[in-house]
Amino acid sequence: MVVRRLLWEAARRVAQNPEIQQKAADIAAEAYERARPKLENAGRHLSDSAREAAAEHDPMKDPVGFAKSLKKKAFPTEG
Repeated sequence: MVVRRLLWEAARRVAQNPEIQQKAADIAAEAYERARPKLENAGRHLSDSAREAAAEHDPMKDPVGFAKSLKKKAFPTEG
């Protein structure tokens, strides 16, 4: 219990340090810039998959068929 309290207090003090806050913001910005192309590609892939699945199964009339088709298109099994 005491160790947990000490660790929590140390984390709070570190989080209040402006230099550490700036470094964390820089790291987060760099991580976002690296991940952005993959995130955008994943969004386009999912959107295209949903459009193709909707062409096969009307989501309003056959939601289960649509969901199965979307799963098959968005996450194809390998092998």
